[in-house]
Amino acid sequence: MSTRDHIESPDDPPEETRQAVRLREFSTQLEERLKVAPRTPTEPTRLAVRIGPHAYLVDMALAGEIVPIAGVTQVPWTRSWYRGLTNVRGRLVGVVDLLELAGRPPLAADQAFQMLVLGESLKVNAALLITRAFGIRNLKDLESAGASGLGAARWERERFRDLDGTVMAELDLRELVNSDVFAAIGV
Repeated sequence: MSTRDHIESPDDPPEETRQAVRLREFSTQLEERLKVAPRTPTEPTRLAVRIGPHAYLVDMALAGEIVPIAGVTQVPWTRSWYRGLTNVRGRLVGVVDLLELAGRPPLAADQAFQMLVLGESLKVNAALLITRAFGIRNLKDLESAGASGLGAARWERERFRDLDGTVMAELDLRELVNSDVFAAIGV
């Protein structure tokens, strides 16, 4: 007997009640799926960003948001790679020039257009100066280009090449924020 053939008995709840119960069950199942979803990534995706001439891949789970640079206030007695503080939606965020922190020439002002605010799971209020984000990459679609090699900072992991030939180093944000050099902003 199909559901169409079901004959309602006087003991059956009204159709509106059955629909409400199904909707509640669906909502509960959806809520459970959403709770589990962030913990079970289906694909190894990374945010691709350019910082001056360098390209990096950032774990999407550790990246917060990308915002335009606005009102960075310099902080006295800090290292030159620590560009200062800015307000991002009521949150005071330290702005870091990753290239200079890694011992490379600083990112030129005419190449610093955005900031990658680090995700709250890293427990630091910091943002990296970036030139631009240029997409999302699935690691499965990239070819390994080997280790980052000599002169690379220790938070720069394996390098990958995309279909366009762009070589990008995977940036380990946890390693970065836990490094002694990142924590030593004072002079």
